[in-house]
Amino acid sequence: MALFDTHRPGFNLLLILVVVSIALMSLDRIGTRWVSELDNGLGGATDGVIRVIHQPIELTQSVLQWFVDRDQLHAELERLREENTLLRGQMQQFVSLRHEVDSLREMLHGPAAEIPAVLLARRVGHPPRTQGNLFTIGRGLADDIEPGNPVVDAHGVVGQVLRSTRTGATVIQLTSRDHMLSVLLGDTGRTTLLRGTGDDELVAERVPERTRIAPGDLLTTSGIDAAFPRGFPVARVTAIETDEAQGFVRVLAEPIADLARLNHVLVITAPPDAPSAQSNGEEVAAERPDVNGEAADVD
Repeated sequence: MALFDTHRPGFNLLLILVVVSIALMSLDRIGTRWVSELDNGLGGATDGVIRVIHQPIELTQSVLQWFVDRDQLHAELERLREENTLLRGQMQQFVSLRHEVDSLREMLHGPAAEIPAVLLARRVGHPPRTQGNLFTIGRGLADDIEPGNPVVDAHGVVGQVLRSTRTGATVIQLTSRDHMLSVLLGDTGRTTLLRGTGDDELVAERVPERTRIAPGDLLTTSGIDAAFPRGFPVARVTAIETDEAQGFVRVLAEPIADLARLNHVLVITAPPDAPSAQSNGEEVAAERPDVNGEAADVD
């Protein structure tokens, strides 16, 4: 029987798809510019499909909002106004404290604290794949959102940007098995790696047994992994499992962010006044002395 027999169209189609898949994986492994452009193009098309799928949900939510009691809306609006006033007052104190800290850093010959830029993004749906802990937002490369950017909400860390196209981006939540970040263990000053479990739980393995950590302690970003700025709330310890034979404990925690009800998130990008990589290279080259002890020339 011939290999490409017309009586076996299913097998022929499967063979063609396997060959095409191997070719695409090989090109992706090489990392050519053409593959990158193709990936961005397919990502843009996927984002459009996700938005179309998510439209009926948004329409249903809009219709349901018409039936909300008018008095309840007025009460919610008043509460939001009061909260906005309170936050604006606290922000004024924050600006004053920042100037004081920067002055102290300058006296100690240290670098000033950098305030990153924050972009508000709306969740537009979930990507069409079976794996959970992912969602898409309506901002992308056109808004300077790049893979790796931290994502937070009003309470704490949500995750990071996994993939970004021109019109949208995919965010991986910190509860995913594929996500890990460095955190500070309460007030101990110790750092550890916190990873997701795929559920609504986070875990830190092989924490030294002598570490003074207890349920209820807050875990914050350490900043040493250069992925998240220092000091953002991540999770709160729920339980500690001991292993006396190994001399380590296993810390279980739950996220601070409200991952179950994410409508809007904040994407943290580079500080607006941060120097570019090219300017940093020029400054380093200008300050580097040559073998004769004189400053090196910069072309």
